[in-house]
Amino acid sequence: MSDELQQNDEQSRKRFSGSRQKKVENFNLNIDFLNDNNDDIFQPADTDSDILDVDLKDDENFIPPKRTTDKEYDEQAIDEEKQRRRALREEKKRKKKKAKKNGCVFRVVWLVMVLILGVFLAEFLLVGINDLLGRNRGDEENIIIKIPENADLDEVTKILSDNGVISNANYFKLYAKITKHGYKYTQGSYEIKNNLDYEAIINYLQSNANRVDTVSLQFTEGMTVLEIADKLAENNVCSKDYFLELCNSNEFDEDFTFLNNGRKNVSNVYYKLEGYLFPDTYEFYQGESAKTTIYRFLNNYETRLYYTKQRIEIKEDTDEYAYYYEEEQETDTDKRKTKKYEKLTIEEQAKKQGMTMDEVMILASMIQAEAANRDDMYKVSSVFHNRLDTLKTGGFTEFGENINGTLGSDPTIYYPYKKGTAPANFKGKYNTYEIQGLPAGPVCNPGMEAIQAALYPEASNNYYFCHKPATENSEAEAYYAATIGDHNYNLYRAGLKE
Repeated sequence: MSDELQQNDEQSRKRFSGSRQKKVENFNLNIDFLNDNNDDIFQPADTDSDILDVDLKDDENFIPPKRTTDKEYDEQAIDEEKQRRRALREEKKRKKKKAKKNGCVFRVVWLVMVLILGVFLAEFLLVGINDLLGRNRGDEENIIIKIPENADLDEVTKILSDNGVISNANYFKLYAKITKHGYKYTQGSYEIKNNLDYEAIINYLQSNANRVDTVSLQFTEGMTVLEIADKLAENNVCSKDYFLELCNSNEFDEDFTFLNNGRKNVSNVYYKLEGYLFPDTYEFYQGESAKTTIYRFLNNYETRLYYTKQRIEIKEDTDEYAYYYEEEQETDTDKRKTKKYEKLTIEEQAKKQGMTMDEVMILASMIQAEAANRDDMYKVSSVFHNRLDTLKTGGFTEFGENINGTLGSDPTIYYPYKKGTAPANFKGKYNTYEIQGLPAGPVCNPGMEAIQAALYPEASNNYYFCHKPATENSEAEAYYAATIGDHNYNLYRAGLKE
């Protein structure tokens, strides 16, 4: 066994010496190659002799270069790779540690921000909810606020906030937007409490019923559309021009069929609603729509003439109807038992009398404009009815006088104006001295007494009347006549003719 080992060692020394001899030769060849091809490399002849005389082996600090084998090269590469990977892991750990540290800082900052935001949000919600419910607004009091025309949410919110009706403007606007019903508000002045919740406030400002800027106006019997328009405008209720425009439009025909039914000459009237704006005392809102104003008049007219029943006496001898006044009721029980009554509306009474409602209103307006008082209305009505009857006899009265079926009513000469207010050289189309029968429409807005008088005229054979004007010491006095001769005498008595 030892012999084999010795042989192996000998072979190894030979291979090693052979390998080393080859390396030396290769080294010398490389030097020769460099000497032949590179003039820039220093040759021994070009160097200082002192340098060439130095024996490197005699230098104590000289360390000969270590020759590395292929194996050592591989190990060095592996070590470098390990070091690189180790450095990468260290860098990754460092970055991870730094990221973790930064994440902690971010979470702390985020948490602080959330807490701060939560505090503000909680305060906002607490204050907002209290305001929404009408709490913490101080002692209860009534506050007057004024909402302008076409006010939007921002304007209304500012008004409420400035007047102390709400405390949190932003919360109110948010609530109004979420509920989607806080965008339309009614113009006007309101007296509102400062402890109402948001829902109550919005509902309060969207209803005319809560407004305090109201005005009560009385419209007397016999006023014309023009006079009514002037009074409404003077009290800031609505626009005069728009009111008059609507009074001659078809805007209300669908809601009130009586505006067209039975009207023969409605296309020839000056104002379609003349006669139908029932005179009464009305409560208006300042600045309200002219359309709303007209609805008040027409609703009242419809209620009074088409739905309100009146107690009417039926006369047994003629089976005719006569208007019955409660204050004139018979006190004798036996006599009262012999009378018969029926409750009828004005429309039903007109049908019983063979008249259309349009005819009733035109005639009533003329009676209203002519009569001096209530009793005079029934006598004036008798004259007009007698004159209308002449249309059936060729225009002749029962006394043989030809009046040509005219009614001869002074107020119709100047309509739609009053005497003294008509433009110069005005020539109207309602003049009953020139036209036969009734004019195209009413000449004013009559009251209930004039309407009753139109339905139930006093029995007479008169065809003429005139009035002595009232003075400071005396009331107006009426004169009636059956013939033109008697009428001329009455004109002299009334001071109307010399």
